[in-house]
Amino acid sequence: MPASAPPSPAISARIIHAALILGVIIFYAAAWFIGTKTSLPVSAMPDRRILYVGLFLVSAVLFAAAGYTAGRLTPPSSGTTQDEWWRINLGRSIVVWALVEAPTVLGTAAYLLTHDFRTLIATLAGLLLLVNYRPGRLSEA
Repeated sequence: MPASAPPSPAISARIIHAALILGVIIFYAAAWFIGTKTSLPVSAMPDRRILYVGLFLVSAVLFAAAGYTAGRLTPPSSGTTQDEWWRINLGRSIVVWALVEAPTVLGTAAYLLTHDFRTLIATLAGLLLLVNYRPGRLSEA
């Protein structure tokens, strides 16, 4: 049986990006299901001001780093194919997606621990940025 060719880097980028988004959604669903049975009531939680400030600062720094890294990706030149561009920039794109996913997961975890909807701002912002930094958008000229 002959060995099949590996998938193109453009397809790999789409698969990785979809897996990151789906991972955040599955993490939220599974943790919500588990958390409904084991979470503390909001009245039993201490003042969470430090949580909000910390989550905001971490999210802002990581989102800014993702924006800076995405801005440094060079657009494909006229003679470059999508696969060639992705072969060069797949690692950097994964770094951008990881920088966006970290506060997204942190916001989800904070929500599941506190059941405070304000912590979901990081999650929603992260999901919007993941959609913004989709593979087709990163490789556009």
